[in-house]
Amino acid sequence: METPYACYLRLPDLLVLQQPRTPDDRSAQWADEHLFITVHQSAEILAGQALVDLHRATEHAHAGNDTQAATALRRVTALMDILEHHLALLDHLEADGFASIRPLLDNASGAQSGQFAQLFHRIAAPDVIGPPTETDQARTPQAAAALQALRAAVIRWQTRHLLLVERLIGDQPGTGGTSGLAHLRARIDLPPHA
Repeated sequence: METPYACYLRLPDLLVLQQPRTPDDRSAQWADEHLFITVHQSAEILAGQALVDLHRATEHAHAGNDTQAATALRRVTALMDILEHHLALLDHLEADGFASIRPLLDNASGAQSGQFAQLFHRIAAPDVIGPPTETDQARTPQAAAALQALRAAVIRWQTRHLLLVERLIGDQPGTGGTSGLAHLRARIDLPPHA
């Protein structure tokens, strides 16, 4: 009998979504592929929540509610911090283990994630919390600090991802046809050097 917890979270549906293509479910390769899928699927769920909260931050900013906008931005920052640490799970995937499952990805690539693309694009936008208004001077310090912390969290995620990819595939091209490391390096938006 299904518990209310399992029913509310739709656990029976959720827990069958990890479908490794490796045929032998007792092999190390199957376990590596299962980890890879689990990390990416759960990251997509967290990115979806970050988009929800980023939208809330924008709505609060448009309404002139700096406190609530900053609170929502801090939650997005916390989600980005979790996503960065989440990548550490893939530090437990050896390069040769990833090499064995990489052909099974076909052309699948994290670069194809619509949610991550939208999230990073919206965070980088100069008007992420809405267009400038007459009340900006009153709300700028709190919202600006929260936005700066969020952008720093994105850079940390991008840097950890770059280092992970460097360890797993080196200078090989990305599975989605990108140049790999060069592509990832170019996407890290570091602040200008003083």
